[in-house]
Amino acid sequence: MKKTFLFVLSIILSIFVVGCTPKTEDAPDKEDDDDIVSLDTKMDYVKNTSGLYDEFFDVNSNVQIKIDIAESELALIQSDYETYASKGSKSPIYRMSNVTFIINGKTHVFEEVGIRMKGNTSRTNFYNQEQGLYHLIHYKLSFKQTFDDEAYYANPKVWASKEARDERKDRTFAGMEKLDLKWNKSFDETYSREYWTYEMYSSFGVLAPKITSVNMQLKYRQDYENLGVYFALECIDELFLEKRLGSKHLGGDLYKVGWDYEKGGSLTMDTINKIGVENEDESYFPVYDLKTNKKNNEHILLKTLIQTLNQDTDFSSLVNMNYYLVYEAISYLVGNPDDLRHHYNNYYIYFLKDTNQAIFIPYDFDRTFGVTRDWNPSGDGMTSYSPYAKMTTMGGVDDQINPLVLKTVVKGAPEAYLENYKKVILEAMSTKFYKDEMFNEVYQIRKEIYDNAVNITISGMGYFECLFNYNETKNMKFSSYLSGKTTTINQTIND
Repeated sequence: MKKTFLFVLSIILSIFVVGCTPKTEDAPDKEDDDDIVSLDTKMDYVKNTSGLYDEFFDVNSNVQIKIDIAESELALIQSDYETYASKGSKSPIYRMSNVTFIINGKTHVFEEVGIRMKGNTSRTNFYNQEQGLYHLIHYKLSFKQTFDDEAYYANPKVWASKEARDERKDRTFAGMEKLDLKWNKSFDETYSREYWTYEMYSSFGVLAPKITSVNMQLKYRQDYENLGVYFALECIDELFLEKRLGSKHLGGDLYKVGWDYEKGGSLTMDTINKIGVENEDESYFPVYDLKTNKKNNEHILLKTLIQTLNQDTDFSSLVNMNYYLVYEAISYLVGNPDDLRHHYNNYYIYFLKDTNQAIFIPYDFDRTFGVTRDWNPSGDGMTSYSPYAKMTTMGGVDDQINPLVLKTVVKGAPEAYLENYKKVILEAMSTKFYKDEMFNEVYQIRKEIYDNAVNITISGMGYFECLFNYNETKNMKFSSYLSGKTTTINQTIND
């Protein structure tokens, strides 16, 4: 059993007294705590793929993903984008491809894998018959897609038997039903910051997705075209939760929290009517998008949380407070301007089944540790923000409206919360995640494996190439981020 993974569970499965220093000792072994489900045990439950899951996401692994897709299917993805974009929506339709994973020289082939465009602001036209591919996009793969929905497919797949269809519905790769593939849109020349971010969260007990770099190739005409180095990300879903939580915590409500042009997922009363289940065909995108328990759900837990946070009432029984304070401390240290606190999005809320308490899960953290290209709202990569700042990326220096943030981690919040938050920040700063030489080791591993894979072979797409370069030219250097953030912390942590 991995000590890091057990430590993750020790934070989640315990209710701490507010003000305590976060535990750093290893959690008990499985025989001492039946609620703890190890990664290996859980992956045995999910198609016996624990070894493949670990190997796929191992930073030392060499991973190549080769997608073979008919040009007609690629054209349909483009057409789907145009159709749904015209009505202000996003296509949910998966088209058919064959996908080959080559992991450290071992080949894993999956036929009839669903593939579609993914993302929000990254969605764009990317293909036409004359040029072929001319723009990189993010993709989502589905290994369970059946291609038989008559509403989406002109020639729905006819299954030989119910058993064959059921088998497809249960199919996974490395214990995952879906996989996100994202190009390096932030042009992080280290290809390592988002990985470092999620590893930091996980090491302190916060649930976070796995991510790894991969060489992405796509064949739609005669030969495979090299699309450079992509990121493969674990999706946050029920299987994600099963790998990390004991059985008594499973089965709760999971919400993906997005952004809108008003107050996003700020947990204010203005957002309480923005809870629902996403429907792309109806162009309906609630800020709080329910991903589990969708049938006849009245969203009582989330509505109660929002209502209570916006009253002069004790809310601590509705949130796993120790977990949340750790979450906010690590969020502050990684410096993402586009998160729960600063831009009111890019997180999941999960309500633990047995306690009904909320915990928070980060996602889409591709602007951390000094990524400043295209957007640098603070002017210095978020390094000058005080740990207690009410400043957000939405307005002025005192524009924080999230009641959970205001009641816990900014000046004026209860001293017990602030002390616990401060202790986590100081502890985390002393770990490897705030050591430039440790980050550089990961960068060197990535560079050695993928340095020869970054060159895109499609004519005219050179703009998208991002070369490995530790002395970054488009973003703040990692060591500069650490230096700036550390200076600010030392100057303000005891204010």
